[in-house]
Amino acid sequence: MFIELVDHLRCVAAHEETWLVLGADRMEGRRVAEGRLGCPTCRAAYAIRDGVVWLGLEPGAPLPDEPAPDAAALEEEATRIAAFLDLREPGTRALLGGTLGHAAHLVAALTEAELLLVDPPAAVRAGEGVSILRTGGRLPLAEASMRGAALDARTAPLLAEAARTTRDKGRVVAPAATPLVDGLVELARDARQWVAEREARASAPVQLRLV
Repeated sequence: MFIELVDHLRCVAAHEETWLVLGADRMEGRRVAEGRLGCPTCRAAYAIRDGVVWLGLEPGAPLPDEPAPDAAALEEEATRIAAFLDLREPGTRALLGGTLGHAAHLVAALTEAELLLVDPPAAVRAGEGVSILRTGGRLPLAEASMRGAALDARTAPLLAEAARTTRDKGRVVAPAATPLVDGLVELARDARQWVAEREARASAPVQLRLV
């Protein structure tokens, strides 16, 4: 897990949104290979094993086992993701859901983006530019913490949460059959996917005072 992404993770327990405290047992450069995350509010603890954060699932839980596409299909998928999410700036943080994780290492190599995979297939591994979050169908991330998000059919039910975690003017990609949610404006679509932009959030009211 890329250490700078830890600041954006949130406890999954039912209480007010809370950041998590990292206890790192082994680092590999700027990536946490082994350790734990703790919630200062409810004292919940979450394991980090082989660079994977188990936030909502316990290590060893059954994982999705979708096979990877062939090399040509993977290359096409990586190119689409990079273009649709507009990952031109190195270090851009984006979320990929489910089976899109198969293309993550290619996307990271093409763009130098920093990718967070949510519940990818079991065979996908963390590595340079690729962090993994095992949640069992949740998206415990801070609001506006990602530049963009791309979901597959399995993770499409997380669309509203993906829109929440995408920053203003960032992009969200989902299967063509998935209805848009509030806060997203469609930019384009084809038979497979649509691309939308996250609308700017309303600013908090500013109180004026006479002096």
